[in-house]
Amino acid sequence: MLTLKNEYSNFSRRADAKIKLLKDVLDRVQRGENVDVEKILGTGDEEQEQEWRDVLRNLEEEDRMWQAKDRRREKEQLQNEQEAEADGAKTEYGTVDDTYSGFPNNTSKAAKRPSDFY
Repeated sequence: MLTLKNEYSNFSRRADAKIKLLKDVLDRVQRGENVDVEKILGTGDEEQEQEWRDVLRNLEEEDRMWQAKDRRREKEQLQNEQEAEADGAKTEYGTVDDTYSGFPNNTSKAAKRPSDFY
């Protein structure tokens, strides 16, 4: 587990460094500076290119995991909502079908009024 944590920390540092480098290059280009983008980003250097590929692949994988987690969370939320609807509308006084007796969550039936009450 410790090895996995260290690997993730190393990946995060490398990814953060690459992203910072990319942001710096973009800022310089947007300011109108004459920048050799290929040289700074390592085009032509196989080791640098492999690092970029690794970082991009890991970022894409992490993004897919987050999206899958979000989809699972949304699916569970939908199932919970559907279960709540199937169980009946719940209130702090019990379900809508319960006869109100004046006490929260009282499931016993309250005394019924005679039919000729009105």
